[in-house]
Amino acid sequence: MLRLSALALPLIAILAVSAGASSPPTYKDIPFLERTEIGARWAGMGGVCIATVDDGTAIWSNPAGLGKIRRIELLGTLTNSVLGIETDWLGRKSSSSISTTRFQSLCLAYPFPTYRGSLVAAAGITRVVSFDQYLNRYGTGDYHDIEEKKVVLSAWSGAIALQVSPNVFIGGEAHFFTGDLTYHDELYPWGERTTPAIFAQGGDLSGHGGTVGMVYTNRFVSIGIALKTPQRITVEGEEVWIDDMGTGRNPPVKYHVDLPFSGSIGIAVMPPNFVVALDVTYTDWHQLGFPGGIRDDAGNFIYDPTTDIRFGVEYGIPLLPLRLRAGYAYVPMALNRFRIEKNRRGITLGAGTVIESSVAVDIAWVHTSFERSSPPDDYREKRTLDKGLLTLTYRF
Repeated sequence: MLRLSALALPLIAILAVSAGASSPPTYKDIPFLERTEIGARWAGMGGVCIATVDDGTAIWSNPAGLGKIRRIELLGTLTNSVLGIETDWLGRKSSSSISTTRFQSLCLAYPFPTYRGSLVAAAGITRVVSFDQYLNRYGTGDYHDIEEKKVVLSAWSGAIALQVSPNVFIGGEAHFFTGDLTYHDELYPWGERTTPAIFAQGGDLSGHGGTVGMVYTNRFVSIGIALKTPQRITVEGEEVWIDDMGTGRNPPVKYHVDLPFSGSIGIAVMPPNFVVALDVTYTDWHQLGFPGGIRDDAGNFIYDPTTDIRFGVEYGIPLLPLRLRAGYAYVPMALNRFRIEKNRRGITLGAGTVIESSVAVDIAWVHTSFERSSPPDDYREKRTLDKGLLTLTYRF
């Protein structure tokens, strides 16, 4: 993937042309561009959290929210994801899916005793990218392409938050990244060929970045702002290829992916028993730093700025320790090399309860989908992602 995939691209293109087909530009998908839902409570509300977050997940989304924590808190989240892909390439339809289960986050927050206001420190690990893909598609004749990708990127964070006035909280977070990526592509034989061409790539991920935020809140309304500083991700890896001509190994590579500033603003209103919240996040992907290039041969940007819109509702049932949640998310695609038939949207549901004031249990279901096509390649694709989240929080 990324530059590693680009190394194999010329040979893949030659093989595809030999088969009478061209390869759709899926290699330009960069999973580091995605903003995932962190924590089951906020995932159940469409991922909205900038103005409302008040638990350990604030360490990544808006560290100012940590200032609302009043007891020592240990929080962990488990996720299960099922990705389904349906393709129609040159009139041949196929489908594939992959399921994964991983820990998403673990955070410890400690509120220091203060004379007034609050001072909260937190440390944790958040899996900010968890991308698993299995893509099985057919072209003309016997042409058959199987791609498997896995990208895991985790942020190890430290954060601090302050209550600077009765209604204002500020916070900051710094992190370093660890992770890995793998890419495996098999181009199955056609005509007189008897063996597939195989490309295997792998790399280690590292990097750093930070987040700053502010929250103003009172009994009826809450407003939050969060700013992600530029994030640098370093990739170090190698590539191996195998075909009927033999086996080869390219020299090791090292390069950087620089993600630009990303700004979010959130607002929530809180009538009795309700929370109604909206988040808007803007990112100018024209400022992306990517060794594979962000312009085409004509000088046009291949990644567009995006504005994510997330909306969520939470209802607390009177006299019961139960909260019900629902949400909607519009998270447009940055890559414009495809014709977007249906941009990415999501619907969410969730619920949460508190047991004896010490243990909070939250669950959520997230369903997202999008459809896109590449007319020059006679290619169409539909992707659906169903994700379940479980968050347990213990307050000492």
